[in-house]
Amino acid sequence: MEIVRKKLSDKFMSFHIAHRGLHGEGVCENSMEAFRRAIESGYGIELDVHLTKDNKLCVIHDSYLSRMTDKPGVAERLTSEELEEYTLKDGQKIPFLPEVLKLVDGRVPLLIELKFRRMFNEAQADELLRELEDYPYKDMVALQSFHPLAVKYLKSHTDEYAVGYLSSYKLIKKKRSFLNYMLRTLKFYRIMHADFISYDINYLPNRYVAKKKRRGVQVLAWTVNSEEKEERAMNVADNIIFEHIDPLDTEDTE
Repeated sequence: MEIVRKKLSDKFMSFHIAHRGLHGEGVCENSMEAFRRAIESGYGIELDVHLTKDNKLCVIHDSYLSRMTDKPGVAERLTSEELEEYTLKDGQKIPFLPEVLKLVDGRVPLLIELKFRRMFNEAQADELLRELEDYPYKDMVALQSFHPLAVKYLKSHTDEYAVGYLSSYKLIKKKRSFLNYMLRTLKFYRIMHADFISYDINYLPNRYVAKKKRRGVQVLAWTVNSEEKEERAMNVADNIIFEHIDPLDTEDTE
């Protein structure tokens, strides 16, 4: 398949993006209630997906479930039926991607991050594309990952969605390693064919992102959680992924 650059649509970019939904105040991240609140407030939704043992996409940030649920476990080692026995700490169930798609129904953008416990898994990317096949609002969906192979794979297997590369300054434990340098300085960007960049606001501005932005690459800043970071993000990025703040309307930032 010929690889085509695809920008995030104007409609997608007209919404600020709520990080893991609009959570807080007794509402867990990546929960159906957090997603309902984001929709009601007029925000897009960023969420994370893991592949279960029986090849279903569950919506949760961590592979290890104890931080957000009532018992330990590893998402990738459990079937979807076993995951349904888990309860989030606010009493809700762990969502699965089809439930979220049905809830959102094109009303707000969806920014879906592929999470991997260890190595990139082609089956997870394939399942994501399969579950999105019948979702008609293609310009309201974008995909992203920290893993360069995931970005490259998605770009070579679909031209229906913008695919972004997530980055920061501290991606791996050995922060001075050559691989970390290559990742944070966006050296793999060209071979990944990413459509946009999602970069850690704590390390913006920087010359690597600024160079890409000057060349027309769209930039999202994450995770914006203070007024100071929001102001900084609006000077260096095209949109924000936020939590724990009430972001300014897009019109107010122009």
